[in-house]
Amino acid sequence: MRVWDIQQGDCMDLLRALPDNCIDAIVTDPPYGLSPDGKARTWDDIEDGKARGGFMGKGWDAAVPGVTWARECLRVCKPGSWIVAFGGQRTIHRLICGLEDAGWEIRDLGAHQQWQGFPKSLSVGKAIDAHHGAGREVVGPNPNSRPNSAGKVRPVWSVRVDAPITAPATDDARKWEGYGTALKPCLEPWTLARKPLDGTVAENVLKWGTGALNIDGCRYGYGDPAWPGPGDGDTKRTSNAGTSGDGWRMGTTANINGGSPLGRWPANVYACPKASRGEREAGCGHLKGKDRVELTGREPGSAGLVGSDGSGNNPYTGANWKNLTRNYHPTVKPAALMAWLCRLVAGQPGSLILDPFAGSGTTGIAALREGFRFLGFELDPDYIEIAEARINGDAPLFNRRGDPTPAPTNACTEGTTAT
Repeated sequence: MRVWDIQQGDCMDLLRALPDNCIDAIVTDPPYGLSPDGKARTWDDIEDGKARGGFMGKGWDAAVPGVTWARECLRVCKPGSWIVAFGGQRTIHRLICGLEDAGWEIRDLGAHQQWQGFPKSLSVGKAIDAHHGAGREVVGPNPNSRPNSAGKVRPVWSVRVDAPITAPATDDARKWEGYGTALKPCLEPWTLARKPLDGTVAENVLKWGTGALNIDGCRYGYGDPAWPGPGDGDTKRTSNAGTSGDGWRMGTTANINGGSPLGRWPANVYACPKASRGEREAGCGHLKGKDRVELTGREPGSAGLVGSDGSGNNPYTGANWKNLTRNYHPTVKPAALMAWLCRLVAGQPGSLILDPFAGSGTTGIAALREGFRFLGFELDPDYIEIAEARINGDAPLFNRRGDPTPAPTNACTEGTTAT
């Protein structure tokens, strides 16, 4: 039975309580630091110690962990240990600088490719017409809207049903029609860093059991959609500059040009959808759910909550679910992604993975599925209840990779229980 534990409290206090050199790897999804004014800050930059107004108005998400946090993570990790930490597209540089300044060696920058983000772009042409006080003529309905079974028009993805096609009203707007202010966010970046080695790679691996990436264990099988690059399926693209216009030509088999029968070499990108509703809620059926009002904090019947079609399913509020939500953590990562990352960096079976921001427990699920031990920290006791329910509900999957003997319990896990 795998040893795992989730402790409640501030991660800085809990990190300080750990001894030196006891963690094999850190895999975590910290706050993204989405401050109201758009400025990227770290915890060390906040003068009064309180962040304000992050994702969905959550103060804990208004700044990213800084160098003080990164130093504690470095201290508790064994030499050669890896850290994988996610961040926002606009703020991860602060997280990376904090890790580097603390002494971590930045090794790579990767991405979870998920294709599903909503573009939050301002129409410049419309903004110019509004600036001039000019009304725009409606020239047609939105072609991306469609009626539901009740005959009401519903949006497709991020398209608003109350935004018909309009024509620019001024010369200035015509000049800038089709321009915007943002791209579609279809990836979430993560950074890969390593604690400095104790000697050579070979010496460090033999002494501490850390410092190596599990390349063969993380290869993409041929045709695996987790690899979104050239040569999908049972073919392989080979360099052929001068023959085809883009410098690539489709090969015929997966193993030409020295390709491994185990699959493609793991890259710094992993493509998979966001966690589905079923994945998020698995194991949580006995928990108390929340409705749309509780989820969003909006007033019942408000325009933002009800939606433009009157259905009560406004997709922009995160409240487009008809049933109660039991896993209401706002940033749930897919378990397949986190399992791949745990497998990549944690080393041998039985290694101890730490997630200082355990949230609803996805890293714990992933670590246990891959045969590792797990220690999580989480500030919110409600999220711990969700995480424990999800991990317990996933228990039959713990030994997916067999049942190797766990490493001996050390000071990091004394007092934890096998659950």
